[in-house]
Amino acid sequence: MKRFFIILLTIGLLAGCASTDQSGTELRNAQAAALYQTAKSALDRGDWQTATTEYEALQAQYPFGTYATQAQLDIIYVYYRAGDVASAVAAAERFRRINPRHQSVPYSWYMQGLALEEKNEDMLKRWVGVDTTLRDPVPRRQAFDAYTTIVERFPDSDYAGDARARLAVLFNEGARYQLSVGQFYADRQAWVAAAQRAITVINEFAGTPSVEPAMQLLTRAYEALGLTDLAAGVVAASQAGTAAERPAGIPDMPSLYEGETIEVPPAPQPSTQAPSGPSGTTPGGGMMDNY
Repeated sequence: MKRFFIILLTIGLLAGCASTDQSGTELRNAQAAALYQTAKSALDRGDWQTATTEYEALQAQYPFGTYATQAQLDIIYVYYRAGDVASAVAAAERFRRINPRHQSVPYSWYMQGLALEEKNEDMLKRWVGVDTTLRDPVPRRQAFDAYTTIVERFPDSDYAGDARARLAVLFNEGARYQLSVGQFYADRQAWVAAAQRAITVINEFAGTPSVEPAMQLLTRAYEALGLTDLAAGVVAASQAGTAAERPAGIPDMPSLYEGETIEVPPAPQPSTQAPSGPSGTTPGGGMMDNY
């Protein structure tokens, strides 16, 4: 009989522990949900500072579960809209480390590319006509890498088409950057350096609008260096239209463009147009919509 009562007592204790654990889990889920809703509401109204604070608190206090995963994803967008490029890139990389097989991995690459591509942009520069493609080429190279990853690894994702279009834009911008450097050297009569940059544009950025002015720059450089035969050859090639057409598919990153290390302090500002989230809506469009 004594043994029977001990068994009953043990069963009761186990049931009580299970009930306590279940209640604790429900409480944690409710608290995480409340934090998420606060962060989402701030995101929806464009209060990036509050959204950042709440999403970071959610991830710190409740690092596991559905709400934490969604917070990791949403905060990439929040950092991007706040103009915090470094944090947006770090958050995208962190999301992929924690969720390497998540269906929103292509979205994380896309947002990373957007943040880097727009690093040098702001409304004032666009209003006064500043060509931001002639500034700091490093973020554009990194954006190029992010978009290339989408096209190569996730060709069927919702972001592949736009990534291809942005690759074409970045390719043209790379050509313009190299041409501007060549013209900078020419203005200072550094003809050898100017010729080298012109040749880079012609060989590495074939098919872009910058090729023709690059050939004109190369002609000027050869003439200034007394290389009249080479100058005449460039003119003849230009008139004959023998410049190579742009390669089909994804353009390779030209070596000089890839190796640029010039850093110009940027003044990033949030984009005026919100990109779509993982499910075709902004990330705040509903938690389960992104899964």
